[in-house]
Formats: sequence, C-alpha cells, structure tokens
Amino acid sequence: MSTNFLTPGFSKAGQNNLDNQGGVIGPENDPVINDLITVFTSPGTFNRTLTSGTVLVVAGGGGAANRGGGGGAGGARLQTSHPFPSSGVPIAIGGGGAGDGPFPWSNSSGGGSTWGGPSPISTTGGGRGGNRPYPPSQNSSPRKDGSPGGSGGGGGRQFSSSPGSSGGSGSPGQGQPGGNGSPDWSGFHGDGGGYSQAGPSDAQGGGDGLDVTSYFGAPTPAAPEPGSQFWVAGGGAGATTGAGGKGGGGDNGVAGTANTGGGGGGSYSNPGGAGADGVIMVNEPQAGPARSSGMWNLKAVYTARIGGNWPS
Repeated sequence: MSTNFLTPGFSKAGQNNLDNQGGVIGPENDPVINDLITVFTSPGTFNRTLTSGTVLVVAGGGGAANRGGGGGAGGARLQTSHPFPSSGVPIAIGGGGAGDGPFPWSNSSGGGSTWGGPSPISTTGGGRGGNRPYPPSQNSSPRKDGSPGGSGGGGGRQFSSSPGSSGGSGSPGQGQPGGNGSPDWSGFHGDGGGYSQAGPSDAQGGGDGLDVTSYFGAPTPAAPEPGSQFWVAGGGAGATTGAGGKGGGGDNGVAGTANTGGGGGGSYSNPGGAGADGVIMVNEPQAGPARSSGMWNLKAVYTARIGGNWPS
C-alpha cells in the first residue's frame, strides 16, 4: 500500500524538470510513503505513530472433535478511523480452542482478544464443534450442539435414535452461527460459522470469514487465498464434509491456519483440529517507511529537506 509523494508547493511536472537547476536521478519516478502495519500474535502494547487508524481484532477459533462438528471462527471486528491514545494500548490475544480424539470429549471454545485503552475493542472466541452421543444408543448428549461464540460451532452428527443437533449462535457484529448436525447415520456434522457466512449443514464446508486485503495487503500473517487475498475468521469444516471456510478454517482434522482465528476441522477417523490463535493488526496510513528515489529538481529537494518532509 502506498501513495505518491509530492513536495508541497511544486507540481510533479516541475519536480521532474531537469532544466530547472539540475536534477537528482534514480531508478524510480514516483517516491512513495507506505502504510505502517503492526501485527500482534501474542500479548503486547501498541504505541501510536499517528492519532488514528484501522484496527482489526480477531479472537481464537473453536476446536473440533473426532466425529464432531467444525469449530466456529473467532469473533472479528474491524474499526476504521479508530482513535489512538497517547499512552500505550494493552493487547491480549485469544488462544485457539483445543481439538480432541474419541470419547470422552474435551474439545473447547477459543479465547477472546482485546484491544484495551480508553476506546476498547473486544471479541469473543469461536464456539467448539458439537460431539456425537456416546454410546450410540444415548438419546441425549449435553455436548451434541455446537457452542455459541464469536461464530458458532457446528452441531455433531447424531444417530437414528437421537434428535438432531443445533449449531451454536454467533455474536452480533462478530460472526455467524454454525450449521446443524444431521439426526441419522448417513447425514453430516454441522460446519463452523465464519465472520460473513453461517456454517452450512450439508457438507459444503466451513463458513467464509472476512476479507481484509484492502486494509492489510496479502498474505502475511495468514496463508494466501486464491487471488492472493487475505482473509481471517473462517469456520472449520465438520467431520466428513468439505473444506474449511476462507479465513483459516481447517478441514478433515486440520487445525485452523495460524493467527487467523480460524475454526478447527472435524474428522471421522482422526482427532479433531484445534482452533487457530487470534490476531490484532493495526494500519496507520502513510506512517511507514518511504522511498525518495526518482528524478527531482534540486529546488524541490532543497525545499523538502528544509521542511523536514523529504523521505530517505
């Protein structure tokens, strides 16, 4: 991300005019000032360069289980033009929920992330995926439904003697609900919800998350999606269903992509995947490193240097 740099009081044509007292020659014609991106994947303190900017806060994703629903994505909130205090802002990053193997079930929901300070932003961890009843003849299971969270976990597939299961609810403004689990042997486990899409109930895969490419570029710290887009907070796929949602959701027992808040993927034959840890990112526009190579007349360079705004 960058913007053209132009010395105040001089047009670009004037600055590129070598007949005006000579010029400074370099390999590029358009000096740029980059945005300053700060990424937190563990607790810390943010100290501002500017007085406002864009803040992304993503919580940890929910964990899935063997023969269970997909984990819900960690809640995500994106705030533009957010004020930064003069003092440091404390940062807390939510961990991803644990995945697990066969009975007894112990997969868990993710932890919340927090941007502190006088204008706090907090998000809720993703809900864990629901589990199947054990033994199969059991008609009721306290863990069969997906748990609520930033995005809800998918419900676990049940048996013909058991009622169906429900996906967990999502938090308003942070994510969507998980998909329901089928009530019979031939059905599916519910998929975890993502930021922008609820978890399907018919093997389509986890719900898609939030595309933040226009704010933070691509693809660091998350793995790139098709088209080099940068997504966060995707839901995990339920056991025997499709791929995880865009935004780091796991599939087939795979954990959510690191530091995206993605939900873990359920698996039929392997332990369920853990949810991904959360992340907090800050964009301070035009506050980053700058380049000044190019062709500029000496008067423009002199004026910029005296004014203290010539990038190095």
